[in-house]
Amino acid sequence: MTTAETRALVDIPAELLPLIPLPPLETLSDARARGAECVWGGESLSTATAIDLGERETDGGHWFPRACRPCARQAVLAARNQHPGLCEQCADDARRCETRRALHTLALELRR
Repeated sequence: MTTAETRALVDIPAELLPLIPLPPLETLSDARARGAECVWGGESLSTATAIDLGERETDGGHWFPRACRPCARQAVLAARNQHPGLCEQCADDARRCETRRALHTLALELRR
């Protein structure tokens, strides 16, 4: 069993999922679109290694993207770093923003 397989899965809170940018579905291979591979890096995923990125709606239905831990962490960090430009609370004092704090905590959890 590899280190990745022995780590606990990370549940991304539903309220944070829309903040994590995903590549456009039409640019993804079938394996990435169906969650067999990381939506960003293309690494093969198993139920033991995949980070669930929630159900996403498209014009034609739904898809269920998944990611490897390192790519999910990078996407969460990007969301955390972009958030202050979109948030009135962050403009006043980013340290008081619960959403930015939750993204930061999630990034730390994905680092393990």
